[in-house]
Amino acid sequence: MALNDAELREAILEELRQHTVMTLASIGETGPHAVSLMYANDVFDIYWLSDPKTRHSEHIASGTRAAVTIAKQYEDFRKIRGLQMQGSGCRLTDTDEETEGFDLLVARYPFLKQFAAGNLARHLGAAAVYRFRPARLTLIDNSRSFGFKQTLELADQSGEPTDQETP
Repeated sequence: MALNDAELREAILEELRQHTVMTLASIGETGPHAVSLMYANDVFDIYWLSDPKTRHSEHIASGTRAAVTIAKQYEDFRKIRGLQMQGSGCRLTDTDEETEGFDLLVARYPFLKQFAAGNLARHLGAAAVYRFRPARLTLIDNSRSFGFKQTLELADQSGEPTDQETP
């Protein structure tokens, strides 16, 4: 049974709230790459910290599109729930946006406050705040029925739905 738009949005947001680690997949001149990252979200926008010299950060900097998955480990396939997303990422260079992204991360992971003060502050200099903006989010929920998937397409990555949702 398909979810209506409001139910689908809430189910996606609930998945984002329940988990703390995403897998970011990207591709560049050196080929495909996937990495697990801690994240915080603001509605569907996802933020993380990373060293700009890492492979995935270099892929993001090249403007390549990316994909994200979010799920926990399940022992029973009938309980599998999670998200698959397609979109694009970027390093935040605007000071206000970078501050907002970092504040979201600190709110979710209080230990990050150490990065802003004391002897760990130098490590923040090696990290940058990134944002992933999904254009397409697919909810996976085998607890509803085996293979249940429902997709939310976002217009212009603004968070507003299009009329192209698929059951």
